[in-house]
Amino acid sequence: MKHLETSYETHDGKKLYLQAWMTESPKASMLLVHGLGEHSSRYLHLVEKLNEMSISVFTFDGRGHGKSAEGKPDAYFESYEDYLKDIDALFGKVKSYVPGVPAFLYGHSMGGGMVAAYALKYKPDTAGMIMSSPAIKPAEGTSMFLIAISSLVSKYFPRLKALQLDAQKISRIPAEVEKYLNDPLVYTDAIPARTGFELLQMMRFIQENASDFTLPFLLIHGTDDGLTNPKGSELLFQKAVSTDKAIRIFPGGYHELINDLDREEVMELICQWIKIRM
Repeated sequence: MKHLETSYETHDGKKLYLQAWMTESPKASMLLVHGLGEHSSRYLHLVEKLNEMSISVFTFDGRGHGKSAEGKPDAYFESYEDYLKDIDALFGKVKSYVPGVPAFLYGHSMGGGMVAAYALKYKPDTAGMIMSSPAIKPAEGTSMFLIAISSLVSKYFPRLKALQLDAQKISRIPAEVEKYLNDPLVYTDAIPARTGFELLQMMRFIQENASDFTLPFLLIHGTDDGLTNPKGSELLFQKAVSTDKAIRIFPGGYHELINDLDREEVMELICQWIKIRM
């Protein structure tokens, strides 16, 4: 596989880090959208399996994340609508770079919510979407008070560190948690107020418009995910009018299913679902 690295200037003048793993004669392409606080290079083990299927995978570090951050990663962005514009521009580039083959979208956590919102707002031409532990409903136990005052705090103190996520909930494998905590490109401090508020807006939009969802999709979530709510995935699956839709809930699964105890089974499921639609 051939690894490419470049950058992209967004509609509002920000520079995003892009990378791609290209195959010789691609039979399909994919744009992969990572989760909150992390970065695109954490998906190499999945990318390798997709490359073996002759799928060229393109991805990027989102605004405020990884190598796209201005300085250290801070997971900060002004508007989820800007993020959707980034996805739209980059998915267009994927399809023009690898023309004439099925193009897929993959999103994890925040990225899963983003691609769901993108599908609803932009109606992209895609062969299918995989949403892993998508952010569609706030995690169980999220402070209702924090949700209630999020608009005010976001407006006046946008960069205030407002919500601490528990890294121990990403995986049942201690080595994976350690790897996550020791990765300098992973942001592990509390999430900025503006980012949190924008993600709430994104989730509300998906919940309110889920019955307009028409694209083919696979949803995967763990029952013990303490960072995003599996009930959000169930809501989207039930309300979507897609004729090709599937959901798989992994008993005991934590947040990062491709880095959890069932990871081989999870990645095999993803690959087989795509293979049928290539």
